[in-house]
Amino acid sequence: MMSIKYPLRLTFITIALLFISVGIIASILKIINSKEYAEVDHLKIEKVQANRGSIYSYDNQLLAFTSSRYDVRIDEVYALSIASDQEIQDLANDLSEIFELQTADQYLNEFYNNTHSRYLLLKRNASFHDMEKLKKSFFYKKPLKGGIVVEEYLNREKPNLNLAARTIGDLYKDNSIPKYGLEYSYNSDLMGKDGQQLTLYEPGVGKRKINNSNNIESIPGKDLITTIDLNAQDIVEEALLRQLEKYEADFGTVVLMEVRTGQIKSIVNLKKTPGYKYAEILNYAATRLIEPGSTMKLASLMAYFEDFGGSVNDTVDCKNGKYRFKGAPIDTYDSKKLGFASLNEVFAHSSNIGVGRLIQKYYNSNPDKFINRLYSFGLGEKSKIDLIGVPNPKMISPADNSWSLIALPWMSFGYGVNFTPLDILTFYNTVANNGYLVQPHLGHSLRSGSELSLIPRNTVNHTICSQSTIDKIKILLQNVITTGTARSLNSLSFSISGKTGTTVKNYTTLSSSKQKEYQSSFVGFFPSENPQYSCIVLIDNPRVDVGYYGSEVAVPVFAEIAQKLYVKKGLKWNNNSYHVHNLESTTNHIINSHNENFDTLLLSETHYPNVVGMHIRDALYLLEMEGYKVIVKGKLGNVKRQYPRANTPITNNLAITLFI
Repeated sequence: MMSIKYPLRLTFITIALLFISVGIIASILKIINSKEYAEVDHLKIEKVQANRGSIYSYDNQLLAFTSSRYDVRIDEVYALSIASDQEIQDLANDLSEIFELQTADQYLNEFYNNTHSRYLLLKRNASFHDMEKLKKSFFYKKPLKGGIVVEEYLNREKPNLNLAARTIGDLYKDNSIPKYGLEYSYNSDLMGKDGQQLTLYEPGVGKRKINNSNNIESIPGKDLITTIDLNAQDIVEEALLRQLEKYEADFGTVVLMEVRTGQIKSIVNLKKTPGYKYAEILNYAATRLIEPGSTMKLASLMAYFEDFGGSVNDTVDCKNGKYRFKGAPIDTYDSKKLGFASLNEVFAHSSNIGVGRLIQKYYNSNPDKFINRLYSFGLGEKSKIDLIGVPNPKMISPADNSWSLIALPWMSFGYGVNFTPLDILTFYNTVANNGYLVQPHLGHSLRSGSELSLIPRNTVNHTICSQSTIDKIKILLQNVITTGTARSLNSLSFSISGKTGTTVKNYTTLSSSKQKEYQSSFVGFFPSENPQYSCIVLIDNPRVDVGYYGSEVAVPVFAEIAQKLYVKKGLKWNNNSYHVHNLESTTNHIINSHNENFDTLLLSETHYPNVVGMHIRDALYLLEMEGYKVIVKGKLGNVKRQYPRANTPITNNLAITLFI
């Protein structure tokens, strides 16, 4: 049996070593849980960035989301030291196939002739798909990944590229601080809450997560569901872009809003770039103050009706289209020379003289009354749209040093006051909504997992004016289309109400050698009897030699948007609700609207149907859907007669000719 010499001494040494070990472990644990622990070069507490919520359209299509992107480099010195020439050749072949940026020979040339940096850049902004392919390559599986170094970062992407880009917003490069747009307005909801993670950095291995009581899980941000309808956004952008290019304008903006809710379904802002292309650069609709021009006349006549109980048949002397207001440096001219005219005619033909003389007559002794009435309409309030950078409207008053003899009449037809296009649209939308003001907005709801919460909005339970005034104003707005400056809108198969605007931008600096610059606009709503949408179109500085009146520059954009929405939503507005029929029921609704027996005739394989009395757009839709060839004689309007006539036997290969 083996005996232990000095057993007592051995026991004391063992106990001492045990205490020392416990002390070391305790010290290590204390360091791990201390702040100083994070300062050790290879052991750090890292921020774990929360996943930022995505932004969606109203029908849940992605507008913005966060993805992982990668910068890929290779330690050239290390790679060449561990690999044969053939392996380097194979690596070059793989890189060429994976990244599709350079040929294999180009990669080889960089490997052997690189003099810039030890770490050769292979691919910047590589995708997750790129990385998956790279990880399967033989070289990545070598020790230390063959010297391949991957830096991962988060990237905010917009799958629809320029579509509504300015409204959606952007983030700075670190993907955490918003610049503008909805990214900024809803940042506190989208950003979530960052966590922290203890991480061990090991040479040749990379970093490894360490379980620790100080680790904090990140909380992902909420998704934002917007009011934007991508189909409508496409329609609006296409219509605006076409007109901007035709008139070589500086910029243009369109906003489409739902009347009852204030939900913005489309907002487009396009500016001409140095290459004569158009891009979303600034949000002109919400942030650019403009002089509204003739679209201001609506508010002026509303004030008159509300304060003095006037009638649309009241008359004013328009001085045959030429008049100099007291104190004015120049004469005011109207495009249509009117004498004594009713307010119906004055508004329909957009007489600056008529509106200016009316307001001057009734408010000259008390201009504050006019200003206060405008404020009561909500025109002086800053828009509550959920975007940053929205300015306060500017309206001068008699107390201001800039007030003069011409301030009141010029203000009445839109000069000397400043609003954003969105301010103007909000006012017209209030009229469409029978005087109830709803605030425009872009954020609809927030989603966290499966939980959806609506974003609360303030509601207004009072009107900005009497129903009597609203009724009069709606008559005036319809007459602009039926007999006035926007008569081209009569060709649509539904009614529109609105007002054209043609504003001289540089009237204060105009000289005989300087050409006038204009802003052309149209703002209105449709259909007139039961408004679904309100919309403003504004085009800045169109080429004067091509055209500049609101009726020729802005109205066609409005018409295209309204008509395409009408077709896309079902070719018939529903009078019982603020939604339109689905496309599946389009045919039945048109049939029932025009001819009780049309459904049987349409389905007949032997006789031609009857489309007389239909609007040409409806007739074309139905006939072409059924496979008929159609020839149209005349312009837009209702079908007056057709050949072959209804109920006659079908002749093979004979087209139906429609006479408008």
